[in-house]
Amino acid sequence: MSEETAFEVGRLYVPLKSIADTLVASQKDVFVRLPALVGYWPMGIRDNAGNVSDHAGGGGFFAETGVCPTGYDGDSFTHIGNGTNYLSASAAFGITGLETWVDSSIRGLTVGGWFMVDAGSGTARGIISKDGVSPQRGYGLTVDATNSVSFFMSGNGAAIFGVAGPAFPLLEWTFLVGRFIPSTEVAIFTNGDKATSTTAIPASQFVSSQALEIGRFLANNTRIVHGKARDVFICASALSDALIEEVRVTSVP
Repeated sequence: MSEETAFEVGRLYVPLKSIADTLVASQKDVFVRLPALVGYWPMGIRDNAGNVSDHAGGGGFFAETGVCPTGYDGDSFTHIGNGTNYLSASAAFGITGLETWVDSSIRGLTVGGWFMVDAGSGTARGIISKDGVSPQRGYGLTVDATNSVSFFMSGNGAAIFGVAGPAFPLLEWTFLVGRFIPSTEVAIFTNGDKATSTTAIPASQFVSSQALEIGRFLANNTRIVHGKARDVFICASALSDALIEEVRVTSVP
């Protein structure tokens, strides 16, 4: 190697290593290595019909609404709010929280992602839910008229146990996560703030026959969230506080 070439290699080493380190810690790597990941929609992966595909292999997809960017994951999102952006592949996401293929130390349920809400509404609206009317109550991450979030779950399809989180601003990306730890707690994380309930938590999650919905609640078009979604994920495990915070920090839009 000539002295001139050696000089150029040395000069470029630092910026190239910086780029490589950034890619190693990219949000795609953070999400796909989550334990017991069963659904992940980075919103940049589309099929030939334009539908947003599930990157974890669960089979559910979003019908594209509006004009959405489809570049690298960090620059991608999809619009929600027309009543069609929900998943019909409900059987693929029937999580009880006691799956034997998941290590017993982390069994549970975690759902979440980044969401931007355009406007408030007078009724509770669905962020992520698999919930019907009794006796088909399941779980739901919802937002109310004041833009305050809640996460609830049912152990028997009728009674629900939940926890409320703080309000979050409209027209800004917000990281929302709901978590169920069997017999222990339900928790909600809003941009890193955590609220929990440990009262009468069921030992398992009831699997509602209602399809999993993103941006809608109770299969009702009056319960739609209007806005955007990106990096939506579902795990058949109870992610730790530290891992949830790592996902938030490394995937900020």
